[in-house]
Amino acid sequence: MADPLPLSEIPTLSLLYKLNHISLPENIDVSSLPPPSIEFNDKISVIRHDITLLEVDSIVNAANESLLGGGGVDGAIHRAAGPNLFDECNTLGGCATGSAKITDGYRLPAKKVIHAVGPKYWLTRAQGRHSELLSGCYRRSLELAVENGLKSIAFSALSTGIYAYPSVEASMVALDTVRKFLDEGKGDTLDRIIFCNFMKKDEDAYFTNIPKFFPPVIAESENTEDNVEEVSTNEVDLAAMLPDAPKTDPVSPGQPSLKRRKTKTEGDEEVTVEDEHAGSEDLTKADK
Repeated sequence: MADPLPLSEIPTLSLLYKLNHISLPENIDVSSLPPPSIEFNDKISVIRHDITLLEVDSIVNAANESLLGGGGVDGAIHRAAGPNLFDECNTLGGCATGSAKITDGYRLPAKKVIHAVGPKYWLTRAQGRHSELLSGCYRRSLELAVENGLKSIAFSALSTGIYAYPSVEASMVALDTVRKFLDEGKGDTLDRIIFCNFMKKDEDAYFTNIPKFFPPVIAESENTEDNVEEVSTNEVDLAAMLPDAPKTDPVSPGQPSLKRRKTKTEGDEEVTVEDEHAGSEDLTKADK
């Protein structure tokens, strides 16, 4: 098993902006953006990594309504935590879509696991509830972290696997929910909020949308050296140490590869969905 990744080695938005890993799009209307915040950018992180290896206070599992495990990220978390996680989940009576429940982390480096049940995109979109339910997962998870005195929380990319929520849309909902939570002052006790992506498509979506909700803090005069905060030697060293992205999908023992593609028709367009997280959330018979 790979070594756990400590919180100190997970890059913040402030660092990622300094290293130009994230930047403002050239055509973006700066006046339409929320106020830049050094505090928020030091609190938010985005990383592509195996969430079961994060040494943080809590990780958020992409669970199904039973909370009893599945494939993909859900199965990987249950396997890494050990059988006691299943036993505790079995006492919780399941969880409604759009909400979350908390358990211990057991063998995981994380102290707690927050199990959030994301929406099935095509079903809930037809009902006009997809955004509301996904936002509920993020907000309730944040509330549970605060209520339990946790200082750090790492989210997996909820609903973007077999539940087929488009990554770009899902990241917008996640970022908007977190920004509002922080603007309301409800996240003041949290030191770090991490978006931990396993698939490149999810990481790319966050890199594209982060500046719309957490824009960089620009120095008053970029021509004045004293006003420009330079990247420290420690930050450069950290950039060189950024963890490698995962190269294989988490697959439950005895299961075949879960990566597959399917096409949906939306209006006049065909939308192809890649199920890299397939199995991370169970489908009902109707979905199959």
